[in-house]
Formats: sequence, C-alpha cells, structure tokens
Amino acid sequence: MDPIPKDAQRQLEHLIEEDLRGATITSFTANVDEHGRITVEEIILRRQDRKEVSLGLAGMRPDGTRTEPAIVMDIYDSPKARRSWTIGGWREMTIPEDYADDLKELTAPPCPPDPPEPWDRE
Repeated sequence: MDPIPKDAQRQLEHLIEEDLRGATITSFTANVDEHGRITVEEIILRRQDRKEVSLGLAGMRPDGTRTEPAIVMDIYDSPKARRSWTIGGWREMTIPEDYADDLKELTAPPCPPDPPEPWDRE
C-alpha cells in the first residue's frame, strides 16, 4: 500500500473518532495489581452501526509482534472469521480493510470542473 498523505490521515482520524463517538461499552476488563494500580486490559464497544470494536494493548495479544506498546482497534468480523489472521472472529482494524472507500475518496485527484452551461457562455 502507498503511504497515506498527511491530510488524508487527519481526515481518516476524524472519521474514526466519529465512528466511536456515541458507542456503548459492552465489555470491560480491568486489572488491579498488588500496589492498587488499576490497568485496563480491554474495552469492547458497540458502535452505532452495531459493529463491535475492541480497544486493547497490542503487546497483550498472543500473536502481538509490536516492539512499542500501542492501543489498537480490533473489529468483530464474523463473516470473515475463517481468515487465518482472525482470532475468534476478531481482527485488527486497518484503513485498507475498514475505510477503503473513504481513503479512495480522500486521495482521489480532484474532479475537473463541469463545463459551463450554454446560457452561461459568453
């Protein structure tokens, strides 16, 4: 995949924020250590379009390969659960997979202007 231009990255971030705004928490896993520190393992949200999204630390997953900690978004994708990279129907969300149409629209060349109407011509 080609690099995503910075302006398109910011617009996609805004779209993702809008998708999560108003979501309902359906599951939450917290941990308390011996010093009383509270940490969050995972939060599962149901978006307004009824799709479930999980927020969790990338390094916490059995197949996690990230060298730096990052909170990642997974989506429950039951029709695609047979894919080898899904775990129980969950897969990491990506722009090419989950926001392809938005990316295409944001990175498309500008449309040429319509020709003037006959009555507007001089």
